[in-house]
Amino acid sequence: MPAGTLEITIVEGRRLKDKDTVGQSDPFVELYTQKNCKQRTRAIPNTHDPVWNEVFTFNIHPEDDTIHFDVYDSDVGDKDLIGRGKVKLSKVFDDGTFDDWVKLPAHLGLSVHGEIHVIMNFTPS
Repeated sequence: MPAGTLEITIVEGRRLKDKDTVGQSDPFVELYTQKNCKQRTRAIPNTHDPVWNEVFTFNIHPEDDTIHFDVYDSDVGDKDLIGRGKVKLSKVFDDGTFDDWVKLPAHLGLSVHGEIHVIMNFTPS
C-alpha cells in the first residue's frame, strides 16, 4: 500500500440504532487504522441522525490497509457500541477519493445498526 496523508470527513449518520433505554443515543465515532492511534468526533446529544462535519488527518503507512469506524453511544463514564464499519484503503487509493455511506453491521452481520457518511481524500507522499 502507498504511504501518504489521508484526510477523512465524518459528515453525518443516519438511522443509528438506539442504545439508551430512555431518550435517544448521543453518538460519536472513533476512527483508526491502528488501535493504538484513534481519533474521535464529539458526541451529538439525543439523535439517531447526527451531523458531525468533522475533519481528521491520518498519516498512512505501507502496512495500513483498512480504516475502521466504531460508532458509540456516549453515556456518563461509559460508552455503548452502536456498530462498527470499515473501508479497505484500496478503495481510496484507486481514485484518491471516497465519498459514500458506510454501513454499521450488527454482530454476525445479520442486520444493520445504521450508517455514516464518510468522505476521504488521499495524497501520496
